[in-house]
Amino acid sequence: MAEQGRAMKTLIKGGIVISMDPAVGDLRPGDVLIEDGAIVEVAGAIDVQADELIDASQMVVLPGLIDPHRHLWYGAQRAIAYDGTYPMLLDSVWPKVGLTFQAQDVYASMRAGIADALNGGITSVLDWCHVMNSPAHVEAAVRAHLESPLRAVFGFGPSMARKGTQGDEAQYASWDEARDVYAQTFPAHSGRLSLALAIQGTENDSIEEARHDITTARDIGVPVTLHVGYPQGGHRYAVKKLQDDGLMGPDIQFVHCNGTTDEEFKMIADAGATVAISPATEVAIGMGIPPTGRARAQGVTPSFGCDAIIATSGDMFDEARAGLLLERAVGQQRLYARGEEVASSEDLGFTSREALEAITINAARSIWLGDRVGSLSPGKRADVILLRATDLNLAPMNNVVETLVSCAHAGNVDTVLVDGKAVKRDGKLIGIDERQIASELTACRERVFAQADYEGVVPPVAVAAAAR
Repeated sequence: MAEQGRAMKTLIKGGIVISMDPAVGDLRPGDVLIEDGAIVEVAGAIDVQADELIDASQMVVLPGLIDPHRHLWYGAQRAIAYDGTYPMLLDSVWPKVGLTFQAQDVYASMRAGIADALNGGITSVLDWCHVMNSPAHVEAAVRAHLESPLRAVFGFGPSMARKGTQGDEAQYASWDEARDVYAQTFPAHSGRLSLALAIQGTENDSIEEARHDITTARDIGVPVTLHVGYPQGGHRYAVKKLQDDGLMGPDIQFVHCNGTTDEEFKMIADAGATVAISPATEVAIGMGIPPTGRARAQGVTPSFGCDAIIATSGDMFDEARAGLLLERAVGQQRLYARGEEVASSEDLGFTSREALEAITINAARSIWLGDRVGSLSPGKRADVILLRATDLNLAPMNNVVETLVSCAHAGNVDTVLVDGKAVKRDGKLIGIDERQIASELTACRERVFAQADYEGVVPPVAVAAAAR
């Protein structure tokens, strides 16, 4: 125990350290020293008297995973659209399920989504919350974050009514609530919780509305995130419209970008804006081929996000794996079309380390947190995860990064620290009642789908009645 007035020191000792910082490198074995919630040293061996010693001798030590695009409020809708399509979202999920959600449903779903993320080693998320149906919904969503240890950029989005009407007159289109919440709530939590405006953009709204949204965000002093380029079938030139209107900047994150042109990717790179791709969801529901290679070719460093557990697992190792395999498939097809073969590792076009960067350091930069998290670098916050290297799907840890990207999953995560404080230890979340959350989530699901005219889910009550 640290003496009163003295900073707490935690030493993670003897692990396989994958720092994601080229200046630090990978260490086998290596130590990480944490003091007052920050990383102060990463080295092969650190000789210091620590208040807490974490034995990592059979662990892989990584920076906490970063999800740059996730809709946490989908918690009660897991896998309802894995055989669905993007039009299904427009015609069924949003107008039927989303409009049925009450504030209590938002709270229950988001609590579950946050716990699921932390359990899988995700320590930072950009939460794209587009179920702001009323002030009560806003309060419930923000409360779920305030009560959790997750580091988040809260993407304050539109209501489901506005999302469904795509720019027509809606019940909750003003940013006044976002401005008030930011002024009253976020300054006290600026170390862990920040705000972005999750806007509809020019694919759903006019350029005038997009200009209003972006200038409002800049007036408040927060960044902007928006979906563009989906589905891939036709170009809508959403990025070019912002460029032509003089609105581009490093405070904009573009999500998906399946139908974004190469010219537009160059605009994004020149503006210093960022891109978040969701490989598994985009392919699962037919949004298009993830544009990883096209973005990289124009100077954009993309990140990978989960997007929505309605069509993916929510496991960031799955996203890294999907992103890598899909990008390699695209590259190989290009070679085959020219009558060439895959002759060397360079021909694969995308490496395991680049895939891991897409869910750590590059993802952190994508949500404007690159100077705080995403790598085990001295001076950054101590968001750290430990995976059991002895788990059979990981042992014997030959090429570590390749093993993580090809084999790891959320179940391998043994320990999670946020700001140096344990959130998960020995494979169990701390201070989070998983059974209660699951029970509340089930109740939410039964309540929502009993009210929504939605064919994709049969509540357990109905199943039991049919059995009788």
